[in-house]
Amino acid sequence: MSYLALYRRYRPTGFDGIIGQDHVVKTLVNQIETGRLGHAYLFTGTRGTGKTSTAKIFAKAINCEHPVHGSPCGKCAACKALSDPANIDVIEIDAASNNGVNEIRELRDNVQFPPVSCKYKVYIIDEVHMLTGAAFNALLKTLEEPPKHAVFILATTEAHKLPATILSRCMRFDFKLVSTEQIASLIAEIYDEQGKKYTKEAVFAIAKAGEGSIRDALSIADTAISYGDGELTYEDVNEILGSSNAELITQFIATILSGDSGEVLRITESLASIGKSMGVLTKDLTGLLRDLLIVKTCKTANTILGLPEYRFNELKDIAAGVSEARIIRILEIFAETETLLRYTTHPRVVFETAAVKAARPETDYDIDALLARIKALEDKLAKGCKIVTDKADDKTDNDISEETDGEEQEESVNTEEIKGKLLSNLRKMGSEMLWNTMQSVKIEARNGEIILVPKAQEDYALFMIEINNEKIRSALNDAGIEKFSVKEPDDEQQLSEIDDATERLKKIFGEDIVIVKH
Repeated sequence: MSYLALYRRYRPTGFDGIIGQDHVVKTLVNQIETGRLGHAYLFTGTRGTGKTSTAKIFAKAINCEHPVHGSPCGKCAACKALSDPANIDVIEIDAASNNGVNEIRELRDNVQFPPVSCKYKVYIIDEVHMLTGAAFNALLKTLEEPPKHAVFILATTEAHKLPATILSRCMRFDFKLVSTEQIASLIAEIYDEQGKKYTKEAVFAIAKAGEGSIRDALSIADTAISYGDGELTYEDVNEILGSSNAELITQFIATILSGDSGEVLRITESLASIGKSMGVLTKDLTGLLRDLLIVKTCKTANTILGLPEYRFNELKDIAAGVSEARIIRILEIFAETETLLRYTTHPRVVFETAAVKAARPETDYDIDALLARIKALEDKLAKGCKIVTDKADDKTDNDISEETDGEEQEESVNTEEIKGKLLSNLRKMGSEMLWNTMQSVKIEARNGEIILVPKAQEDYALFMIEINNEKIRSALNDAGIEKFSVKEPDDEQQLSEIDDATERLKKIFGEDIVIVKH
C-alpha cells in the first residue's frame, strides 16, 4: 500500500512541528537542555492533540547526541538507531490490548536490562487508563523507583481514571485543544505542498470540523483531496461532512424565529425526506444557532466563524431581528434534544416537539422563555403600543393596539400605558426590586400630574428613599412624564386588607388557632 495518510505523512519529527502546545514544548525543551529529566511523565488531553507525537520526539531527544534547540538532530548514531522500527530502546505499548497484570510484570522484569544503543530506555504506554487495577499495582513500584536508564511516558485521554498513586509519581502535562486558526494554517500549508487548490472558507470549515483535534481535521482534509480535481469550496466541505443543506437549515432557523410552527413541521418533513437523521439535523441546528449567537454578540464575529461573505450577511440579517435571550433559549432546547435523541425510540417526534416549542415561546414554561415573552411585550410598549378602551360601548376589557403613522394620540392620560412604560424603563435600568413592587401600585392622573398609590405602608416608605425616588423620576421622564407624586396608603384600606387576610387564615387553620394581636 503506497499511499500514506496525511496525519501519518506529516507527523512532526521535532518540537518545532508540535502545534498549539507551547507550554508543554517549552518545559520539555528546558529539561533536555539543562539535563533535569524526570523518570515518569503523564501526557493527557483530547485525541489528536499531539500526545504520542510529543512522546516519540521526547524519547529521541533525550537520547540524541547533539540536540538542536531541544529537538533530535536526526543525524547522530542514536537518532539513526531509533529511526529503525526494530529498535528496542524505545518501546511503545498499547495498554488497551496489553492491560493485564502479566504484561506489566513482564515489563517490570525487562526494565532492569540497560539500553542497547542509547542512553535511556524509554517506555511509551498509550491509553494507560485501560490498565486493570492489578496491573496498576504491578507498575506502581517500578514507576516510583525505576533504574537510572529508564524513562516512562504515560499517555491517556482520561486522566481521571488513573489511581492517585500513579498520578502522584508523574510529571503531568495537559495537552489543550488546538485553535481553529492554527489547524487551518497547517492544512493550507499541506494543500499548497500537495498542489491542491482551495478557498479560505473551505480550509476553515475543515479545521472547525476537527473540533481542536489535528488528527481529525487531517483525516477530513485527506478525504477532501480526493473529492474532486477542481478547487475545494465551502459547499464541497459541507457535502463531505454530510451536513444538511445550509440554505434549508438557515431557512429553518428563520422560520422558527418567525413563530410559524406549521412551516417548521413542513421544513422538517423536507429535511427528513432527503435522508438526514434527526440527530444530524439537531447537531446542524445547534451549530448554526451558536454561529448566530456569535454574530449577535461579537463585533469581530466573522474572524471567529470564517464564513463566506454571503453566509455571514445572511446570519447578520437574521440576528438583527432577534434578542440574545431568544437565541440562547432555542439553543438550550436543541442541546437538550440532542441528549434525548440518544435514548428515544421516536426521534422524529422528539425533534418536532422541540422545534415547535422553539417556534412558540408561549408553549414553553421555562423562565428564560417567559422573560423573552416579557421582553417582546416591553419592546412593543416602548415602540408606541397603548391600551385603548372602547368608550362608545362602555367596555372594560383592554385591547393592545399598535400606533400607526398619521394617527392622532388620545388627549386623555392613559394610566395603563404610563404604567407599562414605567415598568419597562425600570427593568432596563436593572431596578428589579422597584419593578416588582410597582406591579401592585395604582396610578392616577389629576390635573396633568401622575400620582402613584402604593397598597402598603412599606411600599410607600420604599418609594420615599431618595435614590429610589430618583430612579422612578428618571423612568417616568423617559416615558414623557415630568410631574409625579406618591400618595400615602389609606389606613382604612390597609386595615381592610388585613381583615381579609385574617379571614382567609381562619378558614385554612380554624378560628381557635388564629390569634390576631393589635
